[in-house]
Amino acid sequence: MGLDSTVIATTLREVANCRRAGILINTFMLARDRALVEFVKRVSEISKGKAYFTNTMTLGQFILMDFLKKKTQKIS
Repeated sequence: MGLDSTVIATTLREVANCRRAGILINTFMLARDRALVEFVKRVSEISKGKAYFTNTMTLGQFILMDFLKKKTQKIS
């Protein structure tokens, strides 16, 4: 089961609308599914927001993807 392309396209259009309206979108993600990770990365790129990736085993550490500064850093 993959991600629904219609839902993805509609969501990404809305993310772009939010960006144009000055709405910042930051995402905290617990899932490790590759398709979802790529989706969240794309949302962050479009919105110029931040994506925080972690899982239940390493909740105390996470990866911060800061598309405002165009860099990735590990926070622990």
